Amino acid sequence: MKPLRILVIDDEQSVQRILSSFLQRYAQKQRRELQLCSLSNPADALLEMTTAGERYHAILLDVRIPKMGGDEIFHDIREVHPKIIDRILFVTGYPEDLYKLFPQHELKVLHKPFRYHQLHNALDQLLEPTAPEHA
Repeated sequence: MKPLRILVIDDEQSVQRILSSFLQRYAQKQRRELQLCSLSNPADALLEMTTAGERYHAILLDVRIPKMGGDEIFHDIREVHPKIIDRILFVTGYPEDLYKLFPQHELKVLHKPFRYHQLHNALDQLLEPTAPEHA
Protein backbone atom coordinates (compact mmCIF):
# COMPACT_ATOMS: atom_id res chain seq x y z
CA MET A 1 0.00 0.00 0.00
CA LYS A 2 1.27 3.47 -0.83
CA PRO A 3 2.31 5.87 1.94
CA LEU A 4 -0.15 8.32 3.41
CA ARG A 5 1.14 11.81 2.55
CA ILE A 6 -0.04 14.64 4.79
CA LEU A 7 0.92 18.31 4.94
CA VAL A 8 0.45 20.15 8.25
CA ILE A 9 0.49 23.95 8.29
CA ASP A 10 0.42 25.42 11.80
CA ASP A 11 2.59 28.06 13.44
CA GLU A 12 2.40 26.45 16.89
CA GLN A 13 5.06 23.80 17.45
CA SER A 14 2.98 22.18 20.20
CA VAL A 15 0.07 21.67 17.79
CA GLN A 16 2.45 20.28 15.17
CA ARG A 17 3.78 17.76 17.72
CA ILE A 18 0.28 16.67 18.74
CA LEU A 19 -0.82 16.33 15.12
CA SER A 20 2.34 14.39 14.28
CA SER A 21 1.68 11.94 17.10
CA PHE A 22 -1.99 11.54 16.20
CA LEU A 23 -1.20 11.17 12.50
CA GLN A 24 1.40 8.47 13.21
CA ARG A 25 -1.23 6.60 15.21
CA TYR A 26 -3.78 7.05 12.42
CA ALA A 27 -1.36 5.77 9.77
CA GLN A 28 -0.49 2.72 11.89
CA LYS A 29 -4.17 1.86 12.24
CA GLN A 30 -4.51 2.15 8.46
CA ARG A 31 -1.39 -0.03 8.05
CA ARG A 32 0.24 2.69 5.99
CA GLU A 33 3.54 4.48 6.22
CA LEU A 34 3.15 8.18 7.05
CA GLN A 35 5.01 10.79 5.02
CA LEU A 36 4.48 13.99 6.97
CA CYS A 37 5.56 17.50 6.06
CA SER A 38 5.01 20.13 8.78
CA LEU A 39 5.41 23.82 7.99
CA SER A 40 4.97 26.89 10.17
CA ASN A 41 5.81 29.62 7.67
CA PRO A 42 2.79 30.56 5.52
CA ALA A 43 4.94 31.57 2.53
CA ASP A 44 6.62 28.14 2.56
CA ALA A 45 3.22 26.51 2.92
CA LEU A 46 1.76 28.38 -0.04
CA LEU A 47 4.77 27.48 -2.18
CA GLU A 48 4.51 23.81 -1.17
CA MET A 49 0.80 23.72 -1.91
CA THR A 50 1.13 25.38 -5.32
CA THR A 51 4.11 23.30 -6.45
CA ALA A 52 3.45 19.92 -4.80
CA GLY A 53 -0.07 20.09 -3.39
CA GLU A 54 -1.40 17.22 -5.50
CA ARG A 55 1.02 14.75 -3.91
CA TYR A 56 -0.71 15.11 -0.52
CA HIS A 57 -3.75 13.09 0.46
CA ALA A 58 -4.65 15.61 3.16
CA ILE A 59 -3.64 19.15 4.07
CA LEU A 60 -4.27 20.21 7.67
CA LEU A 61 -4.39 23.99 7.78
CA ASP A 62 -4.53 26.30 10.78
CA VAL A 63 -6.57 29.47 10.31
CA ARG A 64 -4.79 31.99 12.51
CA ILE A 65 -1.18 32.11 11.37
CA PRO A 66 0.89 35.31 11.67
CA LYS A 67 1.65 37.19 8.42
CA MET A 68 -0.76 35.17 6.27
CA GLY A 69 -3.69 33.27 7.71
CA GLY A 70 -4.98 29.92 6.61
CA ASP A 71 -8.00 31.66 5.13
CA GLU A 72 -5.70 33.68 2.84
CA ILE A 73 -3.78 30.55 1.88
CA PHE A 74 -7.08 28.80 1.09
CA HIS A 75 -8.22 31.77 -1.01
CA ASP A 76 -4.96 31.80 -3.00
CA ILE A 77 -4.95 28.03 -3.50
CA ARG A 78 -8.58 28.11 -4.60
CA GLU A 79 -7.55 30.48 -7.39
CA VAL A 80 -4.34 28.79 -8.59
CA HIS A 81 -4.83 25.12 -7.68
CA PRO A 82 -8.56 24.44 -7.16
CA LYS A 83 -8.19 20.65 -7.44
CA ILE A 84 -6.64 20.38 -3.99
CA ILE A 85 -9.08 22.46 -1.92
CA ASP A 86 -11.15 19.34 -1.24
CA ARG A 87 -8.12 17.87 0.54
CA ILE A 88 -7.93 20.72 3.05
CA LEU A 89 -8.98 20.15 6.64
CA PHE A 90 -9.00 23.37 8.63
CA VAL A 91 -7.78 22.90 12.20
CA THR A 92 -8.98 25.89 14.20
CA GLY A 93 -10.48 27.22 17.37
CA TYR A 94 -12.31 29.86 15.31
CA PRO A 95 -14.54 28.03 12.82
CA GLU A 96 -17.06 30.87 12.64
CA ASP A 97 -14.41 33.02 10.91
CA LEU A 98 -14.19 30.49 8.10
CA TYR A 99 -17.92 30.09 7.63
CA LYS A 100 -18.27 33.87 7.26
CA LEU A 101 -15.39 34.12 4.79
CA PHE A 102 -16.35 31.15 2.63
CA PRO A 103 -20.12 30.68 2.88
CA GLN A 104 -20.28 29.17 -0.62
CA HIS A 105 -17.86 26.32 0.24
CA GLU A 106 -18.54 23.15 2.14
CA LEU A 107 -15.51 23.38 4.40
CA LYS A 108 -14.01 20.54 6.37
CA VAL A 109 -13.20 21.80 9.87
CA LEU A 110 -11.65 20.18 12.93
CA HIS A 111 -12.31 22.28 16.02
CA LYS A 112 -9.47 22.96 18.47
CA PRO A 113 -9.06 21.56 21.02
CA PHE A 114 -9.62 18.11 19.58
CA ARG A 115 -9.11 14.50 20.59
CA TYR A 116 -7.61 11.69 18.57
CA HIS A 117 -10.97 10.13 17.65
CA GLN A 118 -12.16 13.48 16.24
CA LEU A 119 -9.09 13.75 14.02
CA HIS A 120 -9.50 10.10 13.03
CA ASN A 121 -13.13 10.65 11.98
CA ALA A 122 -12.29 13.87 10.11
CA LEU A 123 -9.49 12.14 8.20
CA ASP A 124 -11.71 9.18 7.35
CA GLN A 125 -14.25 11.57 5.84
CA LEU A 126 -11.59 13.60 4.04
CA LEU A 127 -9.74 10.62 2.59
CA GLU A 128 -12.76 8.53 1.59
CA PRO A 129 -13.32 10.12 -1.85
CA THR A 130 -9.62 10.04 -2.82
CA ALA A 131 -9.42 6.30 -3.45
CA PRO A 132 -8.32 5.62 -7.05
CA GLU A 133 -5.86 8.39 -7.78
CA HIS A 134 -4.36 8.81 -4.33
CA ALA A 135 -4.59 5.48 -2.55
